[in-house]
Parts: sequence; structure tokens; C-alpha cells
Amino acid sequence: MTARTVLRNEWRLLMADRALRIALGLFAVLLVYALANGMVWLRFQEHTVEAVESGNAERSSAFEQELTAIANGGEPSSPFADPRSPLVLGGPSGSHTAALAPGPLTALAVGQSDLLPYYYDVNIYTNESSFQQNGEVENPLNLMVGRFDLAFVVIYLLPLLVLAMSFNVLSEEREQGTLALTLSQPVSARNVVTAKLAFRAFLVVGMVLAVSLLGILATGGFGSPGRVLLWCATIVAYSLFWFVLAAWVNTLRRSSAWNATVLVGAWLVLVVVAPAAINIAAGLLHPLPSRVEMITAQREASNDAVNQRSELLARYLEDHPEMAEGVVADEPGLGALAWAATDAVNRRLEEVTSEHDAQRAEQIVLVRRYRFLSPALLAQEVLIDAAGTGDARFAHFQAQVRAFAEQWQEFFVPAILADEQMSASVLPDLPRFRLANEESADVGRRAIVPLVVLGGLVLVVGTGAGVGLGRVRGAD
Repeated sequence: MTARTVLRNEWRLLMADRALRIALGLFAVLLVYALANGMVWLRFQEHTVEAVESGNAERSSAFEQELTAIANGGEPSSPFADPRSPLVLGGPSGSHTAALAPGPLTALAVGQSDLLPYYYDVNIYTNESSFQQNGEVENPLNLMVGRFDLAFVVIYLLPLLVLAMSFNVLSEEREQGTLALTLSQPVSARNVVTAKLAFRAFLVVGMVLAVSLLGILATGGFGSPGRVLLWCATIVAYSLFWFVLAAWVNTLRRSSAWNATVLVGAWLVLVVVAPAAINIAAGLLHPLPSRVEMITAQREASNDAVNQRSELLARYLEDHPEMAEGVVADEPGLGALAWAATDAVNRRLEEVTSEHDAQRAEQIVLVRRYRFLSPALLAQEVLIDAAGTGDARFAHFQAQVRAFAEQWQEFFVPAILADEQMSASVLPDLPRFRLANEESADVGRRAIVPLVVLGGLVLVVGTGAGVGLGRVRGAD
């Protein structure tokens, strides 16, 4: 009996099994629906980013027209929004919005892109509360459950299909009495099971990769070949883990019902319970401070700053002597006093948010330390990182926004302290946000450890399955 004969027989059995045909068809529908859902989210983000860029251009054009008109003898449109004031031009009405374009494979894995902000309005008042509270209004249920995308199908549903197709790959032949007849041919149990599982893996993994590559082609994701390779490698490794686990359970010489129960239990523990337990433990051991504390600190700092503006201005100039030029110490302008109060509020917020950031960092460390307990966590980490929708890319973006906010303040604060007036000539010199995307090599380095561990699990469980299959005899 050759492997070709086994494969041909497996195809006939599959076609005769109505339940498996329905399961494969349903899985294919879910894959297509998940891809369509991801592409809808991608288009939404793309339109949002386009609107952001258009808004930046429109604000700049409106200010240029108004400043030019004022220079020609006109009056400001509002005495409370004179664009010649650096507090206005650099304030909320003149904000420059920094946006993060969708990740290369966002259509495949929404990841954190629906939870973490991907654009910020930057102005002289941008502070830590801006980074903590920025974001769109979203259905809380969507944020809690997550969006239905290809990554969700791969992590949660693909193992169930694999187990449904493989739980009785050997036990069924034993129960039907055909195992002895099969092994009476010049073929080993290891070869038979390997051929059966290879055929099933080709069907399942082939479907997932085909839909993935179709989505990548439709969204132009092939411009990042390294990320595409990581995505495909993770799907293959994660699928193989469940196939070899099913093979190993089949070598325990139990009934098909027992195999199904054990494998579903393994799915429940490794995919659902373990990740949830790790996340709960992270929240309990390193709880984040309440947002109420931040709001209270901001209000208290604002009240104190209003009553101590002159003292705060003197302290600010002591800390920033390079900003002192042009400030009249005896009669400082209202803008200078206002900025001194703003700076004091920002310093207080930095103290409050530092605790939040420290606790969040501890949570991430704990999750990363124990993610090796679940192959689902390992695969998910690589998939969303390869898609460009993971924590690392958003942290990289936020760091650049913070740096840009500092540049924005450095441009306007000297003019505020000196009580200068702005003109249209300064507009070309205003800071512009230009996103520097992280290198694909950085993504690859982060993926090495989880992929190696996932591959190691496949090797260990596969070795156990191989040893067990080597002991199977026709008399079993």
C-alpha cells in the first residue's frame, strides 16, 4: 500500500462524510467572512487617516488666508481666536493631527487597532492625559470581545476543525476492525497516520493560506514580504501543533469518544482558560490606577496653578533659562503666565501617569513571561505583530507623537513667553509629523522566540506521537 493509495482513500472517505464536508464548507465561509470584515475595518481606518491629512491641510490653508488678510488690513474673524497669537495658532484650533496608517496586514488581523488610538491632535496643551484618554467612541462589547477577523478564526476555530478531522484518525480503524488489515500490508502505522494527517493538513492549512494570500493581494500587503512570511509560517506551525497533538492522543489506544473529549479539553485549556487566567492574573497582581485619580490630579493642579502663575513662571524660567529671552519679569504677558500654569499641570500629570505606565509595563512583562503556557498566545502574538496591529507598533507610533509634541511646544513656547505675534510667514516652518515605520527586521526579531517555542512544541509532541505510533501493531 503506497502513500498515494492512502491519500486517494482519504479523499473518498472525506467525500462520503457529510458532517466533515459541512464543517469544511462552513469553515471556508467563516474565513471569507472574516477577511471581508477585516477589509471593512481597513477601509474605515484608511478613510479616517485620509480625513486627518485633509483636515491638517484645510486648517493650514484657513490660517494662511486669515493671516494674509490681517496683514493686508483686515480684522480677525473672532477677537478670541486671533491667529496672530501663538496660543491660538499653536493651540487646539491650530492642532496638527498625527496619524498612524493601517498596518500592512491589518485586513487579516485587527489586533489592537480598534482599541489603541491611531491618531492624536497635537498642540501646545498636549500632555499625558491626551495619550491616556484619546480615542474614538466604540461599542464596549466590540472592544471586549474583539473583531471577527482571520486571526480570530485561526487562533480559536482552526484547532476545532483540526481536531474534528483528526480525533479518530487511528482509533476509528481500530474500532471498525480494519487496523489489522491495513497493517498486514507493507506499511507502518506511522506512515498511515502521517499520510492521513498530511492530507487533512493540506486541506485545512491550504484553505487558510489561500484566503490569507487573497486578502494580502487585494490590500497590497505583498509590499512587506517579511511580514507575509511570518504570517504564513505561524499558521503552518500552529496548525501542525494541533495535528500532532491529535496524532499523539490517538496513540494512547483509547476510544474515539475519549480522544474527542481529551482534545476538546486541551483546546479549552490552551486556547481559552490559560490566556484568560494569565490576563486576569496580570490585572490582579498589577492593577492600573483609576482614571478618576488622573482627572482629580489634573483638576487640583489646574486650580493651584491659577493661583500661583507668577511663581510658576519664575520657576519655569529658572528651569529653562534658554526661554527667558524676551520675557519681561516685572510685567509678564498673560500668555507667559498661562503657559507657566499649563507646564505645572503637565508636570503633575506626568507624576500620576508614571505609576500607570509602570503598572502597565509590569502587566506586559507577566503576560510575556507566561505566554509560553499557551500555543494560542504565542501564535496570536506573532500574527498581530506581523499584521502591524500589535502593541509594539502602537508604542513606536506613540513615542514619535510624544517627540513631535515636544517639537511643537519648542516652536511656540518662546513666542508665547515673549508675547510675540505670528504671521503667515511662519506657517511653512511649522513642525510636520512624519511617521517613521519600524523595520521589518525588528518585527522578525520579536517573532523569533515565540516561533521557536511553538516549533519546539510541535517537535516535542510530534516526537511523542511518532514513538507511540511506532508501537502500534495490527493486534492492538
